[in-house]
Amino acid sequence: MSRLYRWWGLQLLATTAFALIVAGRYYGVADVDDSPGSLLFRATMLVAHFTALSCIFLGPSLAAIALRAPAWIVIPLGVLCSIGMSLLLLIDTQVYQLYRFHIHAGVMNLLVGGAARETFDFSASMYAEAAAVTFAIIAGSSLCAFLCWRYVLRSTGHPRIARAVAAVLLASIVTFHALHIWADAQAREALIEQTEVLPLRYAATAKRVLRGLGVDVRSHPLMARLPAEDRSSLAYPLYPMNCRPASTLPNIVFILIDSWRFDALDARVTPNLDAIARRSVRFMDHHSGGNATRMGVFSLFYSIPGTYWHRMLAERRGPVFVSELLKQGYDVQAFRSAPLFSPEFDRTVFAQIHGVRMRSDGQDAADRDEDLTRDFLSFLETRAEQTPFFALLFYDSPHKLTFPPDYALPFLPSAPEVNYLDLDNETDPTPLFNRYRNSVHYVDALIGRVMTALEQQGLLENSVVVITGDHGQEFNDSGRNYWGHNSNFTRYQTGVPLILYSPTLPPGVQRHRTTHFDIVPTLLRDQFGCTQPFETYSVGRSLFEAGGRDALVLSEYTDFAIVTEGKIAIVREQGMEVLDASHAVIPDRRLDPELIAQALEQQSRFYRRVSLSSN
Repeated sequence: MSRLYRWWGLQLLATTAFALIVAGRYYGVADVDDSPGSLLFRATMLVAHFTALSCIFLGPSLAAIALRAPAWIVIPLGVLCSIGMSLLLLIDTQVYQLYRFHIHAGVMNLLVGGAARETFDFSASMYAEAAAVTFAIIAGSSLCAFLCWRYVLRSTGHPRIARAVAAVLLASIVTFHALHIWADAQAREALIEQTEVLPLRYAATAKRVLRGLGVDVRSHPLMARLPAEDRSSLAYPLYPMNCRPASTLPNIVFILIDSWRFDALDARVTPNLDAIARRSVRFMDHHSGGNATRMGVFSLFYSIPGTYWHRMLAERRGPVFVSELLKQGYDVQAFRSAPLFSPEFDRTVFAQIHGVRMRSDGQDAADRDEDLTRDFLSFLETRAEQTPFFALLFYDSPHKLTFPPDYALPFLPSAPEVNYLDLDNETDPTPLFNRYRNSVHYVDALIGRVMTALEQQGLLENSVVVITGDHGQEFNDSGRNYWGHNSNFTRYQTGVPLILYSPTLPPGVQRHRTTHFDIVPTLLRDQFGCTQPFETYSVGRSLFEAGGRDALVLSEYTDFAIVTEGKIAIVREQGMEVLDASHAVIPDRRLDPELIAQALEQQSRFYRRVSLSSN
């Protein structure tokens, strides 16, 4: 058995070495920092990551050794594991070079599930090249395994060398994760961005723990932003913006209500917002770009799929919309109930804003919502009147299902508390749903104060107000035991209200499907005179243009869905599901090849095109 263990160690080193060579293909298209410090971090990271990955792939052969299987079983099994990892890694590098995302079970289902021939044009030479590469890997892995076994049979063993190699590999793993904890806490983009290209990546972070220990990672002396550098894997926007706004710029106010679902806007639940909607344009079939806060807000401000989130965060790249606001001299303000750094909107949406408001005061979401309202009203009183302003007001009470303890509840019975562990498919949703509606009613009262102040100060005469939600909220509406959000892509979790007020727009109702991706393009064209085609900085359309939204790419933190007419294809690491609008599995898993191509193109459009001839 000792010989087999030694053979397995050599096979692990060989597999890891080949993986390190192949990994260079990722960095052939990833334009990341190449300073000495970054290169040293990258070396530690690659050794740690691919050692761990090789251990996982070679795990079955190690288990066979532990079960005292003979060499004629262990060695072929190990060879098959190495071949499988090498082939998957090569395929992943190719997919990453083309689309900037990694393969997993869901992506494989999407790429080969019934429509691959129609979606992708594979030439005969490409098949021949792939076959040759596959044969070379099989032959090389087999030869390597044979030579390793031959070496083990002839040698007497070198335990000191083996222990030294194991110590180096273990030290690399520990060092990498320790360095990443530090780099993440200090926002060292040059280091953090190195990890973004890795498949199945995991890098330890501890910002929450550090904050719990009293370390303010935001204000640490080493938190200073790195100097801007002319390097990025992003091409966002594709071309410089060309905007010619009118001489008088409107104030712009975004009012977001966390977890505001599409049917929670009416005269009973939101009397103030209902009155505002009657003076505005209301969009009846509007969808967020995700089913959670991170992706909902990202899709609203960036107007591109949430699959770009991690890259934008790594580069601290703000949205085109905020860049244009600053270019036109706007005073940009953020009033969020929850901390602005969770999710990291301070490093994405508002990365360009110095001294941005980070948090609200209060014991709970209701207190913080009241505090942000007071702060905004104070801002209106003290702002420079000649300077146009943009303000985000982001309310959180419906997300927490809370309201002040003495609030008069319009909807009864109302659940006295929220315990998601007690919810199941037999739970009556009415008390919890009433509690949710009471929290929305409370926020509506706060927004009523905001709109009254804007009107009393004459600001509505020259202001555009966008009122919407970041995502929806489900109360087992489809009868499949889904509660809350961030669990599916049905309309209950992605459908939100949208109200667009502008003094130049006649009130009305639009019933065609619209999305968060459409809001910024509409504003940039209509309010700032931006003449570029929308597709150069967005995947959206004009809010007033019907049709053209056949395939929506909606996102979770790591997964995404392609939502088409009557079908929701959810692409997760463990596989792809094709569901109907109520989240029921349907037998017809096929998707229109043209829509698949559209979805893939949207997720790769804003990455720089790099020649692959040298890779």
